[in-house]
Amino acid sequence: EESIRRDTTKLQELIDESDVVFLLTDTRESRWLPTVMARASGKVMINAALGLDSWLVMRHGGNKGDRLGCYFCNDVVAPENSTNNRTLDQQCTVTRPGLAPIASSMAVELCVSLLHHKEKQDAPAPSPNSRSSLFSPTVESSDATSPLGLIPHQIRGSIVSYTMMTPTVPSFRFCTGCCDSVVETYKRFGFSFVQKVCCNAGSYLEDVAGLTSFRAEAAAKMDDLDWDSGDDMM
Repeated sequence: EESIRRDTTKLQELIDESDVVFLLTDTRESRWLPTVMARASGKVMINAALGLDSWLVMRHGGNKGDRLGCYFCNDVVAPENSTNNRTLDQQCTVTRPGLAPIASSMAVELCVSLLHHKEKQDAPAPSPNSRSSLFSPTVESSDATSPLGLIPHQIRGSIVSYTMMTPTVPSFRFCTGCCDSVVETYKRFGFSFVQKVCCNAGSYLEDVAGLTSFRAEAAAKMDDLDWDSGDDMM
């Protein structure tokens, strides 16, 4: 326990001392604590993740206004052991050789563009209609651009289809990685909070984030719906 406490403290110190945090770890669950720490410290976080033949680069949202989402904002469960009962390709341990240099270069370019924006990690994402034409090297200036061009929230690419897309995902009010309740609990209790999260297989974290009550409310609403059977409709 003491070694884990020291490692947690050291990780927080490293994040506090940094201007930008690049999150490049292998498993989904290993990205959780740096995500919480970066938002708690107000740091720019650039996340890069590799699949077998696809990749994701994204910037986590800041602390102002309508925040952009983090890596976990699409999830309705807490991160758990993602390597359990999975083959190597499902664990994202095996990737095609071109993915790492593509994703890492995109991560650096996204970071540099973001640092040239006056709002840094609070910079808004471009609207869907703000893209340049296919062959145009320029874009119209807006709140979602820096001197270097657009600053997308996410860049998702595939070397199966050789395509990229730039979706935008808003922050999730009950996100286990960046919601206010999780971040504030971490700020207040520090390592003891991390210890409880790691010892309760996701249930404690889901309770703190509000996911437990969110899913219960959603299930209750589904039960209240008046479902018509196929026989009644005929």
